[in-house]
Amino acid sequence: MNRIRVVLGDDHALVREGIRALLVSSGIEVAGEAGDGRALVRLVRKVHPDVALVDVAMPILNGIEAIRRMRRVSPDTRVIVLSMYADEGYISQAARAGASGYVLKDEAPERLVAAIAAVAAGGIHFSSGVPEPEDEGLSLTEREREVLQLIVEGKRNAEIAQIMSRSLHTVRNHRARLMRKLGAHTAAELVEAADRLGIARLAPKS
Repeated sequence: MNRIRVVLGDDHALVREGIRALLVSSGIEVAGEAGDGRALVRLVRKVHPDVALVDVAMPILNGIEAIRRMRRVSPDTRVIVLSMYADEGYISQAARAGASGYVLKDEAPERLVAAIAAVAAGGIHFSSGVPEPEDEGLSLTEREREVLQLIVEGKRNAEIAQIMSRSLHTVRNHRARLMRKLGAHTAAELVEAADRLGIARLAPKS
């Protein structure tokens, strides 16, 4: 039987190193690693792994949006979210984006290995203690979600425009639509709404 091929997406090198050691010792092949969401999508497009392990809170492109893009560029790749967050907003967003599993980082290592095996075989695995996914009905475009993530990271409009290769006018329009959709009047309120709804969150500092 072929070994399960996995890629790791987490912005903490030490976390990736620990997961890699666990997986390799369990007979799982680690086909690559990425430290931000965009790099992870590029990696998945290149290697088409069986399973992608994705942290929710990654820079540049958060894990939820990365899942959406990975599902497009490599439809056969199954996705497991590996996160420290057990709140319903993130779980719902992950499920809606196409994740087949959600594992908490404080779980026993063998649970992660079991989740990978189950998901690679076509099943689903949401950890015990993780609430059932719900659909909030919030509709944001791909670009709006990307802009929102960068706003959460504290980027100014000009920086966002440069990162996304878009005009400043386009970024301002995205920000205005985000404020309208989320009922926010300031960047701080946008960040609060993004966190509350599980759409984007600033990665904790090492």
